[in-house]
Amino acid sequence: MRITIASRFEELEKVVDAAESFYASLLSDSDRVFVGVLLVSEAVSNAIEHGNGNDPSKRVTIEFRHDDSRTECWVEDEGDGFDRDAIADPLASENLLEDGGRGIFLIERMADEVVYENGGRRIGIVLTI
Repeated sequence: MRITIASRFEELEKVVDAAESFYASLLSDSDRVFVGVLLVSEAVSNAIEHGNGNDPSKRVTIEFRHDDSRTECWVEDEGDGFDRDAIADPLASENLLEDGGRGIFLIERMADEVVYENGGRRIGIVLTI
C-alpha cells in the first residue's frame, strides 16, 4: 500500500487511518498496533515539519509492506535530508527541557529496526510479526 500526501498536518489523519488498518490486519497484539501507528505518525510528522519545512507543495510518500515475519513502513520526504549523527540525545541533561528532538528517539527505541536512506530523506520502520 502506498500513500502520497501534501506536507500539511491536516493530511496526517489519512496516514493514521491507513497505518491502523495495515497493522491491525497483521499484528494480533493491540499494543503493537498502537506502536506501529505511533511510529508512522511520528515519522510522517517529522517529514512534514523538518523534512519538507511545512511546504504544502512538497510531498510525503508512505509505503507499507509486509511478509510472514515483518512489517515495514517507509516514509520519504522531498527535503534536504539530515545527518542522523547530528541529532542531539534527548536524554542528555542539557536537552531534557527542549521542546523537540524526541521523535527519532522514540522511533529508534520502539521499532525492531530503523533504516535511513537517501541522505535521511527516507526512513524505514520495521516491526516483527
